[in-house]
Amino acid sequence: MRGVILLTKRTMMSSKGVSSVIKALFLALAMTLSPAGITSDDSPLKPDAPDRYVVKKGDTLWGLANRFLKDPWRWPLIWINNDQIENPHLIFPGDLLVVTGANNIKVVRLKPKVRREALDDAIPTIPPNVIQPFLTNPLIVDEGELEAAGHVVIGVEDELVLGKLNQFYARNLSDITANNYRIFSIGDTLRHPESNELLGIEAVHLGDARMVRADEDVSKLLVISSNQEIAPGDRMVPVYDEPPLPFFQPRVAETPIDGWILHAPKGVREVGRYDVVILSAGAREGVKEGHVFNAMYHRGVRSDPVDGSSYKLPDEISGVMMVFRVFDKLSYALVMEATRAISVGDRFETPE
Repeated sequence: MRGVILLTKRTMMSSKGVSSVIKALFLALAMTLSPAGITSDDSPLKPDAPDRYVVKKGDTLWGLANRFLKDPWRWPLIWINNDQIENPHLIFPGDLLVVTGANNIKVVRLKPKVRREALDDAIPTIPPNVIQPFLTNPLIVDEGELEAAGHVVIGVEDELVLGKLNQFYARNLSDITANNYRIFSIGDTLRHPESNELLGIEAVHLGDARMVRADEDVSKLLVISSNQEIAPGDRMVPVYDEPPLPFFQPRVAETPIDGWILHAPKGVREVGRYDVVILSAGAREGVKEGHVFNAMYHRGVRSDPVDGSSYKLPDEISGVMMVFRVFDKLSYALVMEATRAISVGDRFETPE
């Protein structure tokens, strides 16, 4: 049976020490493979897992787990039980992964060498730039909530369409002492596909602005980033200190949860890897950040070629998604892997 051992050349980064994530992951995994009764078919490892792997710049925790494990979300369930891990969320380029095919797991130790690195060099679970715009400010709002926010009036040069580096005027800002604002438009109304219950209204992030001149009536601001065109009437929400990028522990929900992929913030019908989607389940259904779901491709009803009777083809897995932000009735998820295009309207479910 194959086991896995990680040898790291890096020492701890904090006062207590920050251990290698992958060391915890695969060393604990190796321990789970040793009990009697587990066969090679039961191994969570993929058959083509390499003998050795050195973490490279650009690798992600999910990518490595997906490469070596049959179910990539299983790694957090393994390393979080290792109390000696101070921060089990980071790996660093140069960490050495060793896979052995021995029947008995044998811990091999390398003489540690000091290698100091800034935590900024650590590799997170997922590319941070993909989800950062979705982590601050409400992106799902209740009916009428954004109407009370401040709004864009017009460009300084009377422009009606604004982009990066345009200056503009705004009114009714909730806090003119704030230096930065996030600009939203009121997006789609999201309803449950079966019950038609109002689940929330999407707030579409258009861009960010910085205060130039504050005034109780009309303030002047500068667009510092733009994702889409900004127009008079778009809403403005103050932004204070940006929170640090959270760390996620991909895992399967304790109880089965299913629902629909309701919407893609880009406004497209089909999405792929590292695209964001909105799911029709939130905190009230038990969804938590880090929960992993399978996207299911609906095959539909077909006609039997022999007797002409109708039959339903089973749904097939088209990808894996991880939830990274949860609202009461909705949640945002990132497509981590996709074997085919995932469509708005497809179902999702908890992996078995």
